[in-house]
Amino acid sequence: MKKQNRSTNRGFTLIETFVAITILVTAIAGPLTLASKGLTSALVARDQLTASFLAQEGIEYVRQKRDTNHLQGNASWLAGLSNCIDQDCTIDVVTDTAPTVCTDGCAPLRYDETTGFYGYDPLDEVTVYTRTVRIRPLESGFEAEVTSTVSWQSSVFTRRVTLTEIITNWQ
Repeated sequence: MKKQNRSTNRGFTLIETFVAITILVTAIAGPLTLASKGLTSALVARDQLTASFLAQEGIEYVRQKRDTNHLQGNASWLAGLSNCIDQDCTIDVVTDTAPTVCTDGCAPLRYDETTGFYGYDPLDEVTVYTRTVRIRPLESGFEAEVTSTVSWQSSVFTRRVTLTEIITNWQ
């Protein structure tokens, strides 16, 4: 009987095993990192889109009040919005109540899952969004600058969407 030479029946060495594991981990970790970053970007985009809609809603509310004042024959085209002139205020488009001045910061918006509306009903779920509206009358007396800002906390960052529009007294 012949003796077998052990050197020809070698298996993987420990170093070769570590190299193979490193290559596999790198091949798996890359796509997982990309997927994670993609998901994070999608969540930020969703929040930013919602904030943009809420900010636009603030401006549209002021425009609706201006138009209603004209149709009702009110003397002031900014009637019902005095709490927002040159100061931050909250507006509740659901209840259409008088704007509330933000003395110690504005309250966060709440979300009603049944209707899909954002407002300030204490029974609704608190959201991360806070909306402030400010109206600055311009010198002409026939124009006003409306600024609607929605801010929210996203992980460690405070993000903000601000929309500004000049409205006119077209009466």
